[in-house]
Amino acid sequence: MRQEYLKILIQEYDYRLDQIDEERDVTGRGGAQARADFVIWRTTQDKLDQKSPFIIVECKSDNVAIKSKDYAQGENYARHANAPFFVTHNSRETKYWRTKTDKMPGYIEEIENIPHADASEKEIEELLSKLRVFREKEFADLLHQCHNVIRNREKKDPAAAFDEIAKILFIKVWVERELRKKQKRKNLSASNFLMNS
Repeated sequence: MRQEYLKILIQEYDYRLDQIDEERDVTGRGGAQARADFVIWRTTQDKLDQKSPFIIVECKSDNVAIKSKDYAQGENYARHANAPFFVTHNSRETKYWRTKTDKMPGYIEEIENIPHADASEKEIEELLSKLRVFREKEFADLLHQCHNVIRNREKKDPAAAFDEIAKILFIKVWVERELRKKQKRKNLSASNFLMNS
């Protein structure tokens, strides 16, 4: 399981082996032993200089459903190592997380991807702002607002406005599926993908 994900990190995200440590102790002296499956640094030099890592990865076997305690373990490791991102993975499910150091432990944000190895600071900020996963209430509120805008500005009846919203959602689902088909997990946003399609 771990080696399969290592291949993804190298082949699809372009991280190099010299940026990655496997089974790395992330607690330091005096703490209980805790080893992250993968610790990834932004650059090889950052690793050599023993700077804070960029991404922590926790892998679980196929027969283990990833549960909230596994997210907490990944978050603990990421917070302790001061890493801004962590990943929880098995072959059925991969989830990407942003460590919120300005919030109490236990507060994490799920995002849709991690940065590619050569991502610039600007691309990382865009990734964090664009690829945020909506909570159910936020999504319902956004749909309601969009429905009202279409209904009021376009002077459509509520059913016609709902049809327009449905078209937008179908396009969004299609774009996300097409993005997932891509072998290279470059930092593409949906808008960039549509412009280039």
